[in-house]
Amino acid sequence: MLDKATSFITWDRLGFTASSICAVHCISLPFLIMAMPFIAGTWIADRELELWFAGGSVCLALFCSIRTSLKYKQYWLIGLVLFGGALLMGTHASAPPVCCSEDLSWPHFMGTATGGGMLAASHFLNLGLIKCNSKNTDCGCPDSGCI
Repeated sequence: MLDKATSFITWDRLGFTASSICAVHCISLPFLIMAMPFIAGTWIADRELELWFAGGSVCLALFCSIRTSLKYKQYWLIGLVLFGGALLMGTHASAPPVCCSEDLSWPHFMGTATGGGMLAASHFLNLGLIKCNSKNTDCGCPDSGCI
């Protein structure tokens, strides 16, 4: 049975991976479409799949940041997730449909990649807070008393 801290770490690692995949997908998709235009019609560029994946990433990041914020009194993490989530979902919602390389919208790709990166950063910071505030004395944190 996993203890509570290990469960929190697992959720943050999953969220970090999902958000990183989202950011890499958003920034690499235009290059893939320019190199191989047929990709625009496949599941890789499916807007509905992207919407569900992005929404799940935002919800997971919000869940993890609220949990960490309440436990460690670091409420700024929620702001990072809200801003990144709003940027990701807003730019995705306003992006035109991509059917070929002439339809690429670079500001939208950069906005979604930045939003996904902010969600990944929130999970990374959550993991750091959990690690530094655990009972582990060899964590390498400046205020842990072990340096």
